[in-house]
Amino acid sequence: MQKITRKLSVLLMVMAGAFGSAHAGEVVLYSSNNVEVVNRVIDEFTKKHPDISVSVVRAGSGALMQRIKAEAQNPLGDIFWSGGFSTLSQYAPYFESYQTTEAEQIPAAFHGPEQLWLGTNTHVSVLMVNDKQLDGLKAPTSWEDLGQPEWKNKIVIPDPERSSSSYVALYGLKALMGEELYKKVVQNAVFVGTTAGAYEGVALGEFPVGVTMEYAAYQYVDGGMDEIKLVYPAEGTFLSPEGMALIKDGKNSEDAKKFYDYLASKDAQTLVLETAFRRPLREDISVNAVVDLPDLGSIKQFELSDQKMGEEREAFLAEWRALVAAR
Repeated sequence: MQKITRKLSVLLMVMAGAFGSAHAGEVVLYSSNNVEVVNRVIDEFTKKHPDISVSVVRAGSGALMQRIKAEAQNPLGDIFWSGGFSTLSQYAPYFESYQTTEAEQIPAAFHGPEQLWLGTNTHVSVLMVNDKQLDGLKAPTSWEDLGQPEWKNKIVIPDPERSSSSYVALYGLKALMGEELYKKVVQNAVFVGTTAGAYEGVALGEFPVGVTMEYAAYQYVDGGMDEIKLVYPAEGTFLSPEGMALIKDGKNSEDAKKFYDYLASKDAQTLVLETAFRRPLREDISVNAVVDLPDLGSIKQFELSDQKMGEEREAFLAEWRALVAAR
């Protein structure tokens, strides 16, 4: 009798395990976003979908793209979030087309070809100014100002080889303002190895001005540093949209689509704006109703081609290195 009871118990455990695995979902997220943002989004998603667990592999966009490529024959990830459009376009063969109903609220310009990716947020290039460190100088209002002699060694910019946002800003500066002013700004600037090194340098008072991303500068304004100001250059500035994509042949495709839908939703994009000040691409979110930033339509923009920036990247960086070496 005891043997029969034990066999029955084992059988019930196996059946329970099989039943649980049939109903429990899993999503493997590859993400370059910071830990706080990722964790907040996952927490809210699992409240809506308690039957789906989300595990995260975090690294830089480039490293994750290489991993997706290397795993193409046996994908270990299900969804990637988030990377610049020029990066996504280079790895398009490793993504799966998907049309979410949430995409209706995102302008067509931010949809990937054949719906291979979808924009979630955009960075905006700004001048971050520390009023306390101006030392009698008038705060710059334009790219033209940064080329003037008085700004020599007073502007900090991330290394564009290591910072995609810096690459966009410098590439855009040259395209918008021309070779001569671009060279003057490069000659005036101090280049640092990381994106954080630039905006932290301004916040800590090491430099009066930095070229950085809107969200990075705004975190100090939100934190109560009254001396920090964001300047949108008068001639126009540049957008660096980021997006997400389903990984082709991912093992958890259906559950990954639910997570994709959530990342595109108003709730998720508002949460990311509140948490990390990353500007959403949905047209039904009023940014200045959530944080003290201007709506995107009020910012003068200069449009750049992601494809062209990708194609010209190596040549542009080679020229930049030569300019820096010749100073």
